[in-house]
Amino acid sequence: MMSRLLFLASLVAALLGCTPRQERMGGVAQVTVPLLVEGNRPFVDVTFHKADGSKSTARFLVDSGGGSFLLAEPLARDLGLEWGETHREEGQEFATVMAPPTAFVGDLQLELNPKRVVVMIGAESILPKVAPGHAEGMFPGHLLAHYHVVFDYPQGSFTLALPGVLTPRGEALPMPVSKPQGFPRTEIEVDGERRGFLVDTGASFTMVSEVLLKSWGDKHTDWPRHTGAVGEAATLGGMTLETMTVPSARWGTRELHAFGVTSQREGTFERYMSGMMAAPIVGSLAGNVLKQFRVELDYPNEKLYLSAP
Repeated sequence: MMSRLLFLASLVAALLGCTPRQERMGGVAQVTVPLLVEGNRPFVDVTFHKADGSKSTARFLVDSGGGSFLLAEPLARDLGLEWGETHREEGQEFATVMAPPTAFVGDLQLELNPKRVVVMIGAESILPKVAPGHAEGMFPGHLLAHYHVVFDYPQGSFTLALPGVLTPRGEALPMPVSKPQGFPRTEIEVDGERRGFLVDTGASFTMVSEVLLKSWGDKHTDWPRHTGAVGEAATLGGMTLETMTVPSARWGTRELHAFGVTSQREGTFERYMSGMMAAPIVGSLAGNVLKQFRVELDYPNEKLYLSAP
């Protein structure tokens, strides 16, 4: 009986031109909304439907390397959310909500995992204090992984689509996606060697292991190299050991001209982050490089499509 009901439900959905998933999303298969880029980071507006029937809109950082659907405490309170015990990570207090909010990008309702909706206690913004701008929440990797996503940095637009809806455009590159984190991996070629990187939209500046930066510096003493964070790297937050300018690299067939990288302590990428990826990485490719391109992430098919203006 249950199988017959499921079959009939699928048949009716097909006749109406909607998949069961589209029905859950209100019949909306894709949306395109403005993408605001500030300090090399991408932001979109997320709209919440509150219990009293009103709506609230908040600015969210779209972070392909982020772990939770994160809300600053004032936003969580405005939405009437409740949470239980708190825990601390790296000096910050967090709590998981009792029940998730109803959230939309444009007219597309987001498929939130109740266990991964987290409140950042005592925080007005989820961004590092050194970062420009303000964000009341974070749209993370595991949520992006439900969709086919387009970050059109040059045109200032963000597209979110259900699987199979969009026709991809641009140069196709492999993009293994880790489960359940939803972290996308790509490779770039520097100094004749291909290396794995996290595609990290939430970071303002590209990062590598201190071991890799040191090896580049020892081999190429003419590559500009400075202690600590220099220029845009200062907006990154966290521990920065050195800043270097890499004169050129290749991402697929695209030439990457002089771009900056910072170094993180040995093991950050080689052990900790690689353990959450589909394959090992040595760094994360971030906004200072990504903002030059239209970056299309087809998560279901594990493909990245790259194009430039």
